Amino acid sequence: MRRASLSLLVILAACRSDDPGHPIHGDPDAPRVDPPDAASSCGRTLAPDGARTLVVSKPYTAASDPATTYELLDLSATGTLTRHTPPALFAMHRAAFGAIAFTPDGKIGMVPQADGTVGVFGTDGQVIDPGFGMDMFYASRVVIDPGGAVAYVVDSDTQANGGGIYALRIGCDGKPSLIGKVAAASTPNGLVLDGTRAFVAAGQQVLDAPASNEAVMLHWDGTTSAPAVTASANAFATGDAIVGGFALGVDKKTLFIGDTNAFSGIPNRVAVVGVGADSLVPATILTPIADPEAIVASPFGNVAVVTSTADGDAILVLDDGGTNHAWRIRGPVAYSGAGPMLPGDMAPITRGALEGHVFVSELSSIRHLAFDDNGGVTDLGSLQFGDGIDQILGAIGVTP
Repeated sequence: MRRASLSLLVILAACRSDDPGHPIHGDPDAPRVDPPDAASSCGRTLAPDGARTLVVSKPYTAASDPATTYELLDLSATGTLTRHTPPALFAMHRAAFGAIAFTPDGKIGMVPQADGTVGVFGTDGQVIDPGFGMDMFYASRVVIDPGGAVAYVVDSDTQANGGGIYALRIGCDGKPSLIGKVAAASTPNGLVLDGTRAFVAAGQQVLDAPASNEAVMLHWDGTTSAPAVTASANAFATGDAIVGGFALGVDKKTLFIGDTNAFSGIPNRVAVVGVGADSLVPATILTPIADPEAIVASPFGNVAVVTSTADGDAILVLDDGGTNHAWRIRGPVAYSGAGPMLPGDMAPITRGALEGHVFVSELSSIRHLAFDDNGGVTDLGSLQFGDGIDQILGAIGVTP
């Protein structure tokens, strides 16, 4: 597994402070204040559709030691991915896996790192903060608000040890500062924002939702007031999931939650949960899917892809082509060339001419997939990084 296992979670819990004076232990119900007009004053509107920047981490040196390297790549308006010559590298803290998030203008990137900090950088290669948040939270995911002024950090620890969702202000210079803890949770590892709703996936609990309800819908006002639970559901029915991939379908009627627990004795799986206006209803469990690391839903219909990482070495297509439109595992993508090796996180494009294109971080290559409006998934080939331990890839992200 690329993601933190249950044993690592226990280690982290033992190492984390539970001192009420610790900066992360504020009142989770206290009202928050948005930065006034921060998005407009910083000019963080969506960049014009066209060329983009893709970023990957490179977590090993040639001698197999941990590395803090990241690489910038160019993605043309027609979908051609190229490396710079020489490679465009910069350094922050180490990121062995994860999804890199960007502000709407595509100028600032944020990535959860192996020491729990958030690395902040400009897509010009400038490092803004190599490791923000030490002793404030332990970041596993970062989601940037559509306005671009606030980032939300998911801390996947237990609630007693700081687990939950934290808000960061993003300054006009890109420098982050802590606003506060928005919601307490135990072992969360997924967050999707949808207007005045937010969807959270957690192995144990979110706010006052029943324990072991892995899927939670929140009424969401960002940082202006504390969120409240609208609905929740026990997606796996066993109460022992460790959340991996997490996605909301394009019709906003389906949630996907991956379970990567390697110690439960239950084969890994993906839960499918139906979404109503104010309800969440478990629909089906798709199994076995070994280590469902990341999930991306098609923008064109009821299709999704999931990376099966440890022991899986597969990218599987999910669709609703079963009896009475039940979700099913259609099978692996028809690969172009060699099949994937350790496919991990994915970077989707959700607008413009490249809408539906997805880039997959693999062992030492980036695979390019594309959804089509007929339910197909096409493998457009892979960009190979060559031999050598220092060419192993980790976290990935692409500008909006």
